[in-house]
Amino acid sequence: MSMPEDGPGKDGERAMAKVNFKRLRQGASVPANTITDPRDLFNALPEKVSGLDYLRGPQDQVLAAWHDRRDERDLVIKMNTGGGKTLVGLLIARSWLNEGIRPVAYLVPDDFLTAQVTTEAGRVGIATTNDPRSPEYQQGRAVLVGTFAKLFNGLSVFGVGGSVSKPPSHSLGAVIIDDAHACIAQADHVFRLRVDDDSEAYSDLLTLFAGDLKAQSPNGLLDLEARRRTAIQEVPFWAWQDKQDQVLSILHPISDSALKWGWPLVVDSLPLCTAVITSDAFEIYPPCHPTETLLGFSQAQRRVYLTATLADDSVLVRHFGAAPESVSRPIFPSSAGDIGDRMILVPQQLVPKATDEEVRDLVLDLAEDQNVVVIVPSHARADWWREDAALVLDRNNIHQGVEQLRKNPQLGLVVLINRYDGIDLPGDACHVLVLDGLPEALDGPERLTQARLTGSTNLLGRQIQRLEQGMGRATRSNEDHAVVLLLGARLAERLNAPEARGFFSPATRAQLDLAAEIASEVEADSLDDLHDIMEQCLERDKDWVAYSKGALAQVRYDTSRIADTASAERRAFDAALRGDYVVAAQEQQTVVNGITDDAATQALQRQRLASYTNFFDPSGAQQTQKTANLANRRLLRPLTGVLYERLKAASRPQGEQASSWLQAKYTSGNDLLLGFKAVLQDLDWGPRTPQFEQAVRDPCGTHRSHRATARGHPRPRAGRPMGASRRDVLCH
Repeated sequence: MSMPEDGPGKDGERAMAKVNFKRLRQGASVPANTITDPRDLFNALPEKVSGLDYLRGPQDQVLAAWHDRRDERDLVIKMNTGGGKTLVGLLIARSWLNEGIRPVAYLVPDDFLTAQVTTEAGRVGIATTNDPRSPEYQQGRAVLVGTFAKLFNGLSVFGVGGSVSKPPSHSLGAVIIDDAHACIAQADHVFRLRVDDDSEAYSDLLTLFAGDLKAQSPNGLLDLEARRRTAIQEVPFWAWQDKQDQVLSILHPISDSALKWGWPLVVDSLPLCTAVITSDAFEIYPPCHPTETLLGFSQAQRRVYLTATLADDSVLVRHFGAAPESVSRPIFPSSAGDIGDRMILVPQQLVPKATDEEVRDLVLDLAEDQNVVVIVPSHARADWWREDAALVLDRNNIHQGVEQLRKNPQLGLVVLINRYDGIDLPGDACHVLVLDGLPEALDGPERLTQARLTGSTNLLGRQIQRLEQGMGRATRSNEDHAVVLLLGARLAERLNAPEARGFFSPATRAQLDLAAEIASEVEADSLDDLHDIMEQCLERDKDWVAYSKGALAQVRYDTSRIADTASAERRAFDAALRGDYVVAAQEQQTVVNGITDDAATQALQRQRLASYTNFFDPSGAQQTQKTANLANRRLLRPLTGVLYERLKAASRPQGEQASSWLQAKYTSGNDLLLGFKAVLQDLDWGPRTPQFEQAVRDPCGTHRSHRATARGHPRPRAGRPMGASRRDVLCH
């Protein structure tokens, strides 16, 4: 028998024969860089870390469904946070590259998540880069991982079209947008021009439209000129359209400096825009996002949106121009119960007599032993916690603060200001999460929308989505657990509204149902009793865990909600952008006709119809605007004024009507008490003027004001006595 070629070794031992499997693998008939089925691709990836031997059930189901529909340009994938959607997105990206669709970008809201995606890619052996100039990206050997802002900005390296064009320096074949709900919020700011109040252009614009603003509200103009915090006015669309030449002459000099990031994206739709002015800024934004100007996005062959909490997918059709027939059929796993364990409690609903200060003491007591994160809507509310907080985080220090939370599980109380998404607090970083109050509108466009849509289901849906995003910060995988406390009477009232339920994701609805069952079971005399209940979640009481997991076991995803009017709204905007205003008005009339269950939203869409009509029929536009204003007095007053209807005497005694209204609105005494407290909270002389006015109109608030006046105490007008709290004034 012949010996191996190299013969025996020094000590007579036989040399080992080795096969070059690397060479064989590279020459194999089906290498990993040619497989397009993402499940097979996962199995073939040679550099996965130990422990990643198979896909989880939800991942396998979603990838199979995506592979069957991979030729569709716009696809929505819904998976709960912690369900493994990052790996799903990376496998889709690699599959596209293997198919020959390249280059591919994977975009997330911020740098913090960019690092997470890169780390996950490294664990499975998928090559990534953060440099669009790299040969690996351009030649399709690596996936570009970056922020949403890298593509969505007026100086995008992927090219900008329109009159202020910028040729692409880098190409893009397909794009994945992760945490799409957060990216959509960012896009609202991308397609917007903001002229700050300290610039000369702001003063020039205010002077230009002073007469038009005075015709709408003489006092409103005086408030703006005095730079009062509460000041806000919308420029009438007819004045905005008529004075476009002057507007351009004011804005153009700063278009390559203060406005450079948004100007190329908005300038071609400038006549169609809404202009709102506050004491802080003059802001300009179009009715839909003109995403066609972003060449990398609009020319991409495939686009996938990954999301966990996007309840209404209509926004993808309306603002991103996504195909409604595809978006209306999102891809999701068979079960929606793969979510972290959350015990959701409303302290002041369980213990109605508890004061705000007592609830705060409860939260501070919990923070003695662990991290407690409180999300507040504003700096003013943050001040209520500041003295006892280890950290108060806003957009300037949020990332450093989150790092500290992750490294130190006993940091204590940390306050986040108006940050409901894009922050991950897994494991011991946070087991107690507090949402203190409803998210507030802070900038001009948000405040204007809130004023226009007060009381509408449209506004309720927006608020619920932000709340749900906030509630998910501490449960980033199905292994996480947290107690979530919801504070504030207005927030509790929103949650209890019958129409609110449909805006939550199925898993959160199930957990809210658990909260309702707890409320019906518990007879808590004090917040100490509530503390004992929370400990059952925090200390992983086996009966609580079984009860919680059991409630989620049969939860299923909802079919997508696409408003029938979304496509028509987008078509109307696109037609107006082409200058075909007659077709735009026809499509917008379809939108108006299609809204039958939300009077405030229908009136707002009628105002947009009037704005399109004004380009070819100014007289008809004013008639349409008059109809819109009659339905929603918070909209623009037409040039011809409005007729006021004479109030008729009540057909039933006032007490009987009040009783019927209260019984229809509130299902229990606790709910009525929360509603009353909510009215008192909104009677605040801050920048939230629409809420204050609505609270005065509200039957509960009106009755209280009448009683106070009857006792001889005049209603406060503009402020409160020095040193007195709002509670002191209201309870006087």
